[in-house]
Amino acid sequence: MFGFVDAHLHITAFMRAGGLVISGEPFDRFGIPTALGRDAVTHGSKGQLDYTGSLLRNANPVGTHDTHGWPSFTGWPTFDTQTHQQTYWVWLQRAWEAGERLVVAQTVDDQPLCRIEPRRLLACDETSSVDNQIRELRKMQAYIDAQYGGAGRGWFRLVYTPSQARRVIANGKLAVIIGIESSDLFGCTAVAGKPGCTRASIDKGLRHYAKLGVRGMFIGHWINNALTGTALEGGAKGIFINLLNRIGTGSYFTTARCPAAGQGEPVLTLPASVLVSLTRFFRVARSVVSAGMPTYPSGPQCNSEGLTPLGDYLVHRMMATHMLIEADHLSEQARDTVLGIAERAHYPLVSSHNGTGGTWTTAELQRLYRTGGFVAVTPAQAPDLAAKINRMKSIAAFPGIGIGTDTGGFSSLPAPRCSRATATHGIMPPTAPRTAARSNCARRIFRSNVIARHEVPKQSRATACCPGLLRRCAPRNDGKHNGAHHGQHRAICGKERVGSADIFAGGESHRRADDPLHRRPGRL
Repeated sequence: MFGFVDAHLHITAFMRAGGLVISGEPFDRFGIPTALGRDAVTHGSKGQLDYTGSLLRNANPVGTHDTHGWPSFTGWPTFDTQTHQQTYWVWLQRAWEAGERLVVAQTVDDQPLCRIEPRRLLACDETSSVDNQIRELRKMQAYIDAQYGGAGRGWFRLVYTPSQARRVIANGKLAVIIGIESSDLFGCTAVAGKPGCTRASIDKGLRHYAKLGVRGMFIGHWINNALTGTALEGGAKGIFINLLNRIGTGSYFTTARCPAAGQGEPVLTLPASVLVSLTRFFRVARSVVSAGMPTYPSGPQCNSEGLTPLGDYLVHRMMATHMLIEADHLSEQARDTVLGIAERAHYPLVSSHNGTGGTWTTAELQRLYRTGGFVAVTPAQAPDLAAKINRMKSIAAFPGIGIGTDTGGFSSLPAPRCSRATATHGIMPPTAPRTAARSNCARRIFRSNVIARHEVPKQSRATACCPGLLRRCAPRNDGKHNGAHHGQHRAICGKERVGSADIFAGGESHRRADDPLHRRPGRL
């Protein structure tokens, strides 16, 4: 079968953390003005209420951004946003037309993150959130079906077995697997060392999610739980997650030497005075920040917590029920334990966004592949992405390497790159058009995600890679826009043909002819 896989896509992430962190929806029954045109309502008129987005981007909750989505799209989507919708259904359609044939729709939530948010529409219970996100995926399938004439006729198909996935892919449609990435799966919190779940509740949770169509799960995500310790993350995001771990479990992460060279992250902290200032925006954190954060050794550190007995039980039960086991985000100790269990059982594991949530050594990847497992690399500019894929091919027992974009998962995407060359062809089916065309989305015209050198303003040419241009697509004299990230490398609201090395896009768009929001673009 020909095509490519996005093994880690957060289509329903707008519902996480209380529903007011990520602005925009993947679809809306009232159309694109409602789905992508209400950022000022979600984030404030100047983006000043986007506390979490500003904190993740700049290590400071104080900040503003251009809130103009539909119809001008002058503010977003951009490659570096972490709190705006990047997977509107028509943009996802673009990737499908380019050859994307399977995605794992990872439902996602973290109760401690939801708890600290000062504004929210939805409850913080992770199980309820995941259930609601699964319902949203079913609604999205029905919505897309309606655009194509009725039930079963759309290209977005939820699948529950390998044979269903193969049949959907063979028919040229997009197979969508439902997964879960959450911090407290089945309510398995660990507060002051006391587990919030039992073997019986784990079994009940597995039955519940299997009935809802879930086919893959993470054992842990950002914070420690009753199942496992989780991998540490670096930078401002790592500080933020450590604070969430304190709120969710009652303690900050404890660290130890990493099992292998190249693993771990330097653990950064903030002084107590800065932590107290953060409580102006995240009031729930007041009870935990006054004492300050602990001091950590210098250099890379790993989480000292590994897989717990309950986590061991869950892994064996997931194997017994043929559930896909996601091995990213596990602490290095826990990952080693899970690899050992899988090796003894000859059970394949999945690393759906490899390198996110812990560094994998070559030896660990070889062990994963020996189980028959699957790896997806994270996005990068074309040369770097090719290097990631080639590295994995040198390790893999078979040539199939996926991409795990982590779109919607508080993860920035690749910037446009400076290039002397014009756009080259991307990953497209043999029958896809091989020409490049501009993409219209309401009033916004997107060009390819490769910026040719002659398009770079003179004042930027002296820099290594046009940082001013990469930050956001700079307007040209003719009022059009140079290449900028546009929704998981997918910018389409019109009938068009495209293809480039940095955007996995191409094919004809099957849009309703009477839809005024989707105009035919001009040619490059």
